[in-house]
Amino acid sequence: MSKDKIAIIGNSTLQHGYFNDRIYLMKIKPSDIKRVFLYIAALQGIFFYSKIVMKIPKNLQPALPIKDVQVEAVIPDFYSAGNDALFISRFYTPSRAYDEYSTERSTTINRSIHDDNQSKIQPGNSSVLIRKATPGDIPSLSSLYQRNFVTYPFPIQDPKFLSRVMQDDTLFFVGEVDGVIIAAGSCDIDQEASAVEMTDLAVDEGYQGYGISKRLLTAMEEEMVSKRLKTAYTICRSLPLPVNRLFAGNEYQFGGTLINNTNICGSIESMNVWYKSLA
Repeated sequence: MSKDKIAIIGNSTLQHGYFNDRIYLMKIKPSDIKRVFLYIAALQGIFFYSKIVMKIPKNLQPALPIKDVQVEAVIPDFYSAGNDALFISRFYTPSRAYDEYSTERSTTINRSIHDDNQSKIQPGNSSVLIRKATPGDIPSLSSLYQRNFVTYPFPIQDPKFLSRVMQDDTLFFVGEVDGVIIAAGSCDIDQEASAVEMTDLAVDEGYQGYGISKRLLTAMEEEMVSKRLKTAYTICRSLPLPVNRLFAGNEYQFGGTLINNTNICGSIESMNVWYKSLA
Protein backbone atom coordinates (compact mmCIF):
# COMPACT_ATOMS: atom_id res chain seq x y z
CA MET A 1 0.00 0.00 0.00
CA SER A 2 1.36 3.46 -0.92
CA LYS A 3 2.27 5.93 1.77
CA ASP A 4 -0.14 8.65 2.82
CA LYS A 5 0.01 12.08 1.19
CA ILE A 6 0.93 15.42 2.74
CA ALA A 7 -1.26 18.37 1.76
CA ILE A 8 -0.40 22.03 2.38
CA ILE A 9 -3.37 24.42 2.59
CA GLY A 10 -2.14 27.96 3.07
CA ASN A 11 0.10 27.69 6.13
CA SER A 12 -1.60 24.54 7.44
CA THR A 13 -0.56 20.90 6.99
CA LEU A 14 -2.43 17.61 6.94
CA GLN A 15 -1.71 14.00 6.05
CA HIS A 16 -4.24 11.58 4.58
CA GLY A 17 -4.40 8.15 2.98
CA TYR A 18 -5.39 4.52 3.37
CA PHE A 19 -2.04 3.50 4.85
CA ASN A 20 -3.13 4.94 8.20
CA ASP A 21 -6.78 5.08 7.04
CA ARG A 22 -7.20 8.55 8.46
CA ILE A 23 -6.92 12.28 7.98
CA TYR A 24 -4.37 13.83 10.35
CA LEU A 25 -4.49 17.62 10.68
CA MET A 26 -0.99 18.29 12.01
CA LYS A 27 -0.90 22.08 11.93
CA ILE A 28 -3.53 24.73 11.38
CA LYS A 29 -3.42 28.51 11.14
CA PRO A 30 -6.59 30.38 12.18
CA SER A 31 -6.66 32.20 8.83
CA ASP A 32 -6.84 28.85 7.01
CA ILE A 33 -9.66 27.27 9.04
CA LYS A 34 -12.42 27.66 6.43
CA ARG A 35 -10.28 26.32 3.56
CA VAL A 36 -8.86 23.48 5.66
CA PHE A 37 -12.23 22.14 6.74
CA LEU A 38 -13.69 22.43 3.25
CA TYR A 39 -10.71 20.36 2.10
CA ILE A 40 -11.21 17.81 4.89
CA ALA A 41 -14.91 17.51 4.05
CA ALA A 42 -14.04 16.93 0.39
CA LEU A 43 -11.45 14.26 1.26
CA GLN A 44 -13.81 12.46 3.61
CA GLY A 45 -16.59 12.59 1.02
CA ILE A 46 -14.33 10.87 -1.52
CA PHE A 47 -12.28 8.41 0.57
CA PHE A 48 -14.47 7.62 3.63
CA TYR A 49 -11.55 7.29 6.04
CA SER A 50 -12.35 5.63 9.37
CA LYS A 51 -10.77 8.37 11.52
CA ILE A 52 -9.97 12.05 11.50
CA VAL A 53 -7.52 13.31 14.15
CA MET A 54 -6.70 17.01 14.51
CA LYS A 55 -4.04 18.79 16.57
CA ILE A 56 -5.52 22.25 17.06
CA PRO A 57 -5.27 25.20 19.45
CA LYS A 58 -7.91 25.12 22.18
CA ASN A 59 -9.18 28.55 21.16
CA LEU A 60 -10.17 27.17 17.74
CA GLN A 61 -12.30 24.36 19.17
CA PRO A 62 -15.58 26.36 19.05
CA ALA A 63 -15.06 26.91 15.31
CA LEU A 64 -14.84 23.20 14.46
CA PRO A 65 -17.50 22.31 11.87
CA ILE A 66 -17.06 18.54 12.45
CA LYS A 67 -19.59 17.02 14.86
CA ASP A 68 -19.38 14.04 17.25
CA VAL A 69 -15.75 14.68 18.09
CA GLN A 70 -13.85 13.80 21.25
CA VAL A 71 -10.72 15.18 22.86
CA GLU A 72 -8.27 12.28 23.11
CA ALA A 73 -5.18 14.10 24.40
CA VAL A 74 -4.10 17.52 25.67
CA ILE A 75 -0.75 19.33 25.87
CA PRO A 76 -1.23 22.29 28.24
CA ASP A 77 -0.10 25.79 27.18
CA PHE A 78 1.33 24.45 23.93
CA TYR A 79 0.61 27.49 21.77
CA SER A 80 0.57 30.11 24.54
CA ALA A 81 -0.43 30.42 28.19
CA GLY A 82 -3.91 28.92 28.49
CA ASN A 83 -4.04 27.90 24.84
CA ASP A 84 -3.53 24.15 24.95
CA ALA A 85 -2.94 21.78 22.04
CA LEU A 86 -5.96 19.50 21.71
CA PHE A 87 -5.90 16.20 19.84
CA ILE A 88 -9.51 15.98 18.71
CA SER A 89 -10.82 12.92 16.86
CA ARG A 90 -13.87 11.82 14.93
CA PHE A 91 -14.41 8.08 14.37
CA TYR A 92 -16.42 6.89 11.38
CA THR A 93 -16.49 3.14 12.09
CA PRO A 94 -17.20 1.30 15.39
CA SER A 95 -14.14 -0.92 14.96
CA ARG A 96 -11.81 2.10 14.77
CA ALA A 97 -13.23 3.49 18.00
CA TYR A 98 -13.14 0.17 19.88
CA ASP A 99 -10.42 0.18 22.54
CA GLU A 100 -9.36 -3.47 22.60
CA TYR A 101 -6.29 -3.10 24.81
CA SER A 102 -7.45 -0.54 27.39
CA THR A 103 -6.50 -2.72 30.37
CA GLU A 104 -3.02 -3.51 29.05
CA ARG A 105 -2.43 0.13 28.15
CA SER A 106 -3.48 1.32 31.61
CA THR A 107 -0.98 -1.10 33.10
CA THR A 108 1.79 0.26 30.86
CA ILE A 109 0.97 3.87 31.78
CA ASN A 110 0.84 3.15 35.51
CA ARG A 111 4.09 1.19 35.47
CA SER A 112 5.78 3.90 33.38
CA ILE A 113 4.82 6.58 35.89
CA HIS A 114 5.31 4.67 39.15
CA ASP A 115 8.14 2.19 38.51
CA ASP A 116 11.74 3.06 39.24
CA ASN A 117 12.58 4.94 36.04
CA GLN A 118 16.26 5.57 36.69
CA SER A 119 18.23 4.02 33.85
CA LYS A 120 21.08 1.83 34.97
CA ILE A 121 24.44 2.13 33.24
CA GLN A 122 24.93 -1.12 31.35
CA PRO A 123 28.04 -2.53 29.66
CA GLY A 124 28.21 -1.18 26.11
CA ASN A 125 26.55 2.17 26.84
CA SER A 126 29.76 4.15 27.13
CA SER A 127 31.08 2.82 23.81
CA VAL A 128 28.25 4.52 21.89
CA LEU A 129 28.94 7.96 20.43
CA ILE A 130 25.87 10.25 20.43
CA ARG A 131 26.00 13.02 17.81
CA LYS A 132 23.92 15.07 15.40
CA ALA A 133 23.24 13.41 12.08
CA THR A 134 24.37 14.88 8.76
CA PRO A 135 23.06 14.38 5.22
CA GLY A 136 25.86 11.86 4.74
CA ASP A 137 24.15 9.63 7.33
CA ILE A 138 20.92 9.31 5.32
CA PRO A 139 21.67 5.87 3.79
CA SER A 140 22.51 4.46 7.25
CA LEU A 141 19.42 6.08 8.80
CA SER A 142 17.22 4.61 6.08
CA SER A 143 18.70 1.17 6.68
CA LEU A 144 18.25 1.47 10.46
CA TYR A 145 14.57 2.39 10.12
CA GLN A 146 13.97 -0.41 7.62
CA ARG A 147 15.40 -2.90 10.12
CA ASN A 148 13.41 -1.57 13.08
CA PHE A 149 9.96 -0.78 11.66
CA VAL A 150 7.83 -3.11 9.52
CA THR A 151 5.50 -0.16 8.98
CA TYR A 152 5.69 3.48 10.06
CA PRO A 153 3.19 6.35 9.68
CA PHE A 154 5.66 8.47 7.72
CA PRO A 155 8.13 7.13 5.11
CA ILE A 156 11.27 7.47 7.24
CA GLN A 157 12.75 4.42 5.49
CA ASP A 158 12.86 6.45 2.26
CA PRO A 159 16.15 8.37 1.76
CA LYS A 160 14.35 11.06 -0.27
CA PHE A 161 11.92 11.69 2.59
CA LEU A 162 14.79 11.88 5.10
CA SER A 163 16.64 14.32 2.87
CA ARG A 164 13.57 16.54 2.55
CA VAL A 165 12.74 16.70 6.27
CA MET A 166 16.39 17.35 7.15
CA GLN A 167 16.21 20.42 4.94
CA ASP A 168 13.13 21.61 6.81
CA ASP A 169 12.93 21.84 10.60
CA THR A 170 13.80 18.25 11.58
CA LEU A 171 17.09 17.55 13.34
CA PHE A 172 18.30 13.95 13.67
CA PHE A 173 20.60 12.47 16.29
CA VAL A 174 22.38 9.13 16.00
CA GLY A 175 24.11 6.60 18.21
CA GLU A 176 27.24 5.22 16.61
CA VAL A 177 29.58 2.32 17.43
CA ASP A 178 32.87 2.06 15.52
CA GLY A 179 31.45 4.23 12.74
CA VAL A 180 28.21 2.21 12.41
CA ILE A 181 24.87 3.87 13.24
CA ILE A 182 22.93 1.62 15.62
CA ALA A 183 20.37 4.13 17.00
CA ALA A 184 18.61 7.32 15.99
CA GLY A 185 15.95 9.83 16.94
CA SER A 186 14.66 13.10 15.55
CA CYS A 187 13.43 16.50 16.70
CA ASP A 188 10.57 17.82 14.56
CA ILE A 189 10.56 21.52 15.42
CA ASP A 190 7.53 23.82 15.34
CA GLN A 191 9.17 27.25 15.58
CA GLU A 192 5.88 29.15 15.77
CA ALA A 193 4.66 27.17 18.80
CA SER A 194 8.20 26.99 20.27
CA ALA A 195 7.68 23.23 20.50
CA VAL A 196 9.33 20.05 19.32
CA GLU A 197 8.12 16.51 18.72
CA MET A 198 10.64 13.92 19.88
CA THR A 199 10.13 11.10 17.43
CA ASP A 200 11.60 8.40 15.17
CA LEU A 201 13.47 6.74 18.06
CA ALA A 202 14.99 3.40 17.09
CA VAL A 203 17.75 1.21 18.52
CA ASP A 204 19.02 -1.94 16.82
CA GLU A 205 18.04 -5.11 18.64
CA GLY A 206 21.57 -6.05 19.68
CA TYR A 207 22.02 -2.71 21.49
CA GLN A 208 18.70 -2.48 23.31
CA GLY A 209 18.74 -2.45 27.11
CA TYR A 210 21.90 -0.34 27.46
CA GLY A 211 20.18 3.02 28.06
CA ILE A 212 21.04 4.32 24.58
CA SER A 213 17.55 5.73 24.00
CA LYS A 214 17.84 7.73 27.21
CA ARG A 215 21.18 9.15 26.12
CA LEU A 216 19.72 10.04 22.72
CA LEU A 217 16.67 11.70 24.26
CA THR A 218 18.80 13.65 26.72
CA ALA A 219 21.05 14.93 23.93
CA MET A 220 18.00 15.90 21.87
CA GLU A 221 16.48 17.78 24.80
CA GLU A 222 19.72 19.63 25.55
CA GLU A 223 19.87 20.83 21.94
CA MET A 224 16.24 21.98 22.06
CA VAL A 225 16.84 23.86 25.33
CA SER A 226 19.77 25.63 23.65
CA LYS A 227 17.35 26.69 20.91
CA ARG A 228 15.04 28.11 23.63
CA LEU A 229 12.08 25.92 22.74
CA LYS A 230 9.53 25.68 25.55
CA THR A 231 7.72 22.35 25.03
CA ALA A 232 8.75 18.84 24.03
CA TYR A 233 6.29 16.07 23.31
CA THR A 234 6.05 12.64 21.76
CA ILE A 235 3.40 10.38 20.26
CA CYS A 236 4.56 6.84 20.99
CA ARG A 237 3.17 3.31 20.85
CA SER A 238 0.79 2.84 23.77
CA LEU A 239 1.55 -0.75 24.81
CA PRO A 240 5.35 -1.32 24.92
CA LEU A 241 6.67 -0.50 28.38
CA PRO A 242 10.25 0.57 27.44
CA VAL A 243 9.31 3.55 25.24
CA ASN A 244 6.63 4.82 27.63
CA ARG A 245 8.94 4.39 30.62
CA LEU A 246 11.67 6.24 28.71
CA PHE A 247 9.57 9.39 28.49
CA ALA A 248 7.96 9.10 31.93
CA GLY A 249 11.44 8.59 33.39
CA ASN A 250 12.61 11.80 31.69
CA GLU A 251 9.87 13.78 33.47
CA TYR A 252 7.33 13.79 30.66
CA GLN A 253 3.68 14.00 31.69
CA PHE A 254 0.96 11.77 30.27
CA GLY A 255 -1.39 13.72 27.98
CA GLY A 256 -3.79 11.05 26.72
CA THR A 257 -4.17 8.24 24.20
CA LEU A 258 -5.06 8.38 20.50
CA ILE A 259 -7.12 5.25 19.96
CA ASN A 260 -6.31 3.06 16.93
CA ASN A 261 -4.42 5.94 15.41
CA THR A 262 -1.25 4.91 13.61
CA ASN A 263 0.05 2.21 11.27
CA ILE A 264 3.27 1.23 13.03
CA CYS A 265 5.18 -2.05 13.36
CA GLY A 266 2.73 -3.88 11.10
CA SER A 267 -0.73 -2.78 12.27
CA ILE A 268 -2.89 0.13 13.39
CA GLU A 269 -2.06 0.87 17.04
CA SER A 270 -3.15 3.30 19.74
CA MET A 271 -0.58 5.96 20.62
CA ASN A 272 0.21 7.73 23.89
CA VAL A 273 0.97 11.46 24.08
CA TRP A 274 3.63 12.55 26.59
CA TYR A 275 4.81 16.15 27.07
CA LYS A 276 7.43 18.12 29.01
CA SER A 277 8.19 21.78 29.68
CA LEU A 278 11.71 22.72 28.56
CA ALA A 279 11.53 26.29 29.82
